[in-house]
Amino acid sequence: MSLARAFAIVTLFCAWVLPVGASAQNDVTAALPALTDMKLVRSNMPDAPKTLVAETDEIPDSPTRIHDKAAAERIFANEGITLQWIGWEKRGQAWVAVDEGGHWVLMAGQYAREKGTLDLEGFITEIGSDYFIFEGTVKIFGAPDKERMCRKTKPWRFAITQNRKYYRLREFEWCDGLTDYIDLYFKP
Repeated sequence: MSLARAFAIVTLFCAWVLPVGASAQNDVTAALPALTDMKLVRSNMPDAPKTLVAETDEIPDSPTRIHDKAAAERIFANEGITLQWIGWEKRGQAWVAVDEGGHWVLMAGQYAREKGTLDLEGFITEIGSDYFIFEGTVKIFGAPDKERMCRKTKPWRFAITQNRKYYRLREFEWCDGLTDYIDLYFKP
């Protein structure tokens, strides 16, 4: 189900559940964020949607700054994402798409039963020869401990170091003192 359809269902449900009058309905819908349809012109997944609905205030003011076209293509053609607690054997998918305004979207995740979940959602705002800046939300649930829950929204820096074949998140202990290695892989 698309986010826009879910939004419409929630709005209708709130109007039905809260029959207190028009003011209650307006209060509920006024609290919901404004949404924007982003027309996608390029995607690294063949079955990707043609549009993406995003919260308007989360869309960067400027298109993605690309300082190195080869690096941009490397990110676009990525080979998946991992969190070491979940495992390096089976990578999760990383979807990269570009809208008509030049904004690069990154949605990535890795999941393994009994090992946890990694989820990234946001925008790539800058791409350099050996780094990229991701502005969005990183979530880790149940890894390495079932009770662990980490979630933070901010600008994040991923970089290639020591000639490795992946970009690694450069903040390792951002949640609770545990060291997390989040890696986005690319073709050698």
